[in-house]
Amino acid sequence: MATPGTPRVDRAGADDVLQLAVDRGGRVPMVIGALLVLDPRSRPAVDVVRSVVLRRVASVPRLGQRLVRTPPGAGRAVWLRVGADAVAACVDSVVVEEGAGHSRDGSAAGPGGGGAPRALLDALADLALTRLPGDRPLWRARLLVAPDGGVSAIALVAHHVLADGMGGLAVLGALADPPGAASRRGDRPSASGWAGPGSGPERLPTWGVLARDAWAGRLRSLRRSGSSGRYLGGGMHELGLRRPHLADRCSLLGATGDRRRIEVATVDLEAVRTASRAAGATVNDAVVTAVTGALVALLARRGERVGELVVSVPVSRRRQDDAAALGNETGVVPVRVPALPDRGRRLAALVDQQDRVRAPGRGGSAAVLTPAFRALAAVGAFQVFIDHQRLVHTFVTNVRGPAERLRVAGTEVTAVVPVALNPGNVAVSFDVLSYAGTLGVSLVCDPGLLPESAWLAERIGAELEAFRPGG
Repeated sequence: MATPGTPRVDRAGADDVLQLAVDRGGRVPMVIGALLVLDPRSRPAVDVVRSVVLRRVASVPRLGQRLVRTPPGAGRAVWLRVGADAVAACVDSVVVEEGAGHSRDGSAAGPGGGGAPRALLDALADLALTRLPGDRPLWRARLLVAPDGGVSAIALVAHHVLADGMGGLAVLGALADPPGAASRRGDRPSASGWAGPGSGPERLPTWGVLARDAWAGRLRSLRRSGSSGRYLGGGMHELGLRRPHLADRCSLLGATGDRRRIEVATVDLEAVRTASRAAGATVNDAVVTAVTGALVALLARRGERVGELVVSVPVSRRRQDDAAALGNETGVVPVRVPALPDRGRRLAALVDQQDRVRAPGRGGSAAVLTPAFRALAAVGAFQVFIDHQRLVHTFVTNVRGPAERLRVAGTEVTAVVPVALNPGNVAVSFDVLSYAGTLGVSLVCDPGLLPESAWLAERIGAELEAFRPGG
């Protein structure tokens, strides 16, 4: 805490800085995001939605800041407030021809598209692949406008340094209309819509202020070091490093490029929850079971076979989704699933590993990974490492979303499609979000390594449907 009369220094956390290091030199940006599909029966006007988004952004202080590097000896990068124009520039709009659920090349979109036409998914991918300028807040909102002039969807992306999955969910909730709020269609938007705190851009504190704050932070870390041994031990257990071995070689690992494609599969959430509980499992166990079943079928279709699939499952140290306290507080648990067509045996293997996924002190693996990855980045070796890693075959990120449908500018959000771009040599990753009774799984893949993306989405949908009674 700053002493009286000393400017407060709002620093990026150690886990946040890791996200910057990972992004440096990567072929795709380190971003998370979501597509909010609006009810086509009552699409609001562009200026109304833009004004509402900017007004709501003002309630999340981090969205009105940019990250600024400090001089040598002054500690980690700091967050500084920007002016209203810089925030307003984070929201733009494009006209999108939705079509009838067809891709750019005319082929049918993936099944179970979660209410998101192919053109909207492509627009989300385009925005996610566009690097965010460093002189502005590290997020963008793009209003996807139908030819009739109404907003059909909102694509949101944020650099991973700004928030993890739980933080992103908090931002999503902050942008939505308050429960029971009346429609604001009649509102006339202001020039920028921004009404955030502060009167203008902040200046970087002096080197002396930054250096003193950095040393004070180091002293606080030393005082807390007594519990670090237990935390590191928990992190080693979470990562499964007591019995490490490499993931089997297969075509799920390869040299990725700078393109990504998004497909979506959906299923009734309650059906999966009921079937999972009956087996002593969780919804996340069911999703990983479905994903690995589909990947086993994909490899068989390609004439490949592996003994097991290793899936990286993020676990959050957060206890709540708080938009006022963003950042990254996430560890990972690599779970090993037998590469068998038998769904019951795959699910049982996941239940056996629940002690690592749900253990007290979850997220401790970050204490192991963050220093190691930052050290690799410091010598320019991180990209080489992730381009050739054989620790995991894929990532499955699951976030529990709103139980009731959201509204934005008085219009109902009919579907929410999550997305996260991962660097390295993983051909496909999976982002999972429950929303208003529907469980949605987004496949984010390199189309060069996974031309069968639509087939894989259909297969995952079938694997999820198998959890229904009689499935």
